[in-house]
Formats: sequence, structure tokens, C-alpha cells
Amino acid sequence: MSQSNIPSESPIPALVNWSLLDDPNILQQCQDALRNDGAMKISNFATSDGLNLLKDEIQSCPYNESKQHYTAWQDQGDARYPSNHPRNYKMHSSAGFVGRKSLQQTQRQLGVSIYEDDRMIQFLSSVANKQLYRSEDTNGSVYSYRITSHHDPPWHFDESPYTAILYLQNSEGGGEFDFVPWCRPSQSKDDIKGHDIVRQVLMEGNTDEVRHIAAEPGELIFFSGAHSFHRAAPVSGPTNRLGLVLTFGEEAGFANSRTVRDANEWDPKDASCLIKEDGER
Repeated sequence: MSQSNIPSESPIPALVNWSLLDDPNILQQCQDALRNDGAMKISNFATSDGLNLLKDEIQSCPYNESKQHYTAWQDQGDARYPSNHPRNYKMHSSAGFVGRKSLQQTQRQLGVSIYEDDRMIQFLSSVANKQLYRSEDTNGSVYSYRITSHHDPPWHFDESPYTAILYLQNSEGGGEFDFVPWCRPSQSKDDIKGHDIVRQVLMEGNTDEVRHIAAEPGELIFFSGAHSFHRAAPVSGPTNRLGLVLTFGEEAGFANSRTVRDANEWDPKDASCLIKEDGER
């Protein structure tokens, strides 16, 4: 489909500035940034109306507060390695999620419509210089995060090869996108380079190779989460940090493993802690 079908009870203002993706100069800049810097950024991608509508949609949904104790590979480690090896280094983490199933239950499904619009995947495939495919993950393909000051978002590698984040709302402090670009050549959990960066950043506290992007609401970031170690930095202040996350595979039929799905608890029905907008648990 060229554009997604959205229920049409009333006209919907433009959510994003799709015309930016038609600019060959922007495409070239994004290709260069992804290749050389590890991440591309497009400013003012979401419109003012789009920001308000997307924030309202996400904040109308119940969300999961996922609390985990796992490795940077979003699992419980590997017994083939010593207990003090980076592959078995565990950290406590917490974050709030609104999964695809919840987004699809909203009246207009605005967040899902951006993910399913062909213009998005066509542009990002051009940036990555390879054909990308939408994830078939029922919850983790497109979802929102809600980060508050009491959350501790984890450093991790993604199973999805590529990820785009549309930033919707900032907190008063913190919340930068922290990442070590292109630090893991393969997507294997046995990749020594992946082990090395986990040891360096998490076990030794050496952040010399960590880069930071202070994204503003409306900006679109795109990077390879499978090859770049990354996290959303903790925030401060009473305002939630909100973002819409879009994930993509390099092969048709990609979906996250059961281990990663269980670790993130995107589905409210399976969550250990379901929270409604009014704070009721």
C-alpha cells in the first residue's frame, strides 16, 4: 500500500512531513551519517499537529512497566562462558512500553499508520542501501516507550537489524540517545567485539567510545541497533520522555525471538505490571 488506511471519522492533519524524504540532499546526508556516524537524524519530521495527536494516542493507552535483570543481549546469559564473562554480565533495567497490540486498539492507529506507510520503509531502505522489511513481531514491530525519572533503561543490542525512533516528548533533563556505533560486526551473541564493548562500557565504566544524540521532539533517528550498542539515557523531571519505535529486518518474515519478546513484555496482557493513564495498577 502507498499510504495506510486510517479510520476516517474526521479529517486528520498531516502527522509527518513526508516531503522531506523526497529531497535527494537529505537522502545523501542521511546515507553519509548512517555510514560514518552510525545514526542519521531528520529534524522537524513530525508536524506540530502530528506530535500532539501521537502523544495523545500513546498516552491514552495502558502501558507496561517492564522490570528486568538480564544481559546486554536481553537474555539470561550463556553457560558456555564463565560467570564473570561479559556474556553473563547482568544489569537491572526498567522502562514503560506501549506495544503494537495496544496501539492497534486506538481509534485511529496513528503510530501504526506511520510504520505501515510505504514511504517510510522505501526511504530507510535507501538510507541503509539495502532492502529492509517490516518486522512481523506482533508487539515489538512498532511500539512506544514511556521513560520516567524512576526508570533505568538498559544498554543493549537489538535483534532487529535496524530501528527508527520518532521522538515525541522530552523530559526536563537527560534522555539522550547514547550509542557506540558499528561496534559489533556480526549479529552473533558470540561476536568477540560485542563482548569487548560490554566489558568496556558496563563492567569497566569506560565511555570513551560512547556518542550522544540529544534528539528534540519531532526528530527521526535511524540506526543499526543490532550492530550498535545503545540505550536511552535516564531522565530527570516530572515529564515523561515519549518516542515511537519502528523496527525493521533484512529478510522477509523477521520477528524477535521468544526470549526477547518475553524480556520486554510489550503486551499488556502478559505484563508483570500494567499501568493505566491515571496511575491505577
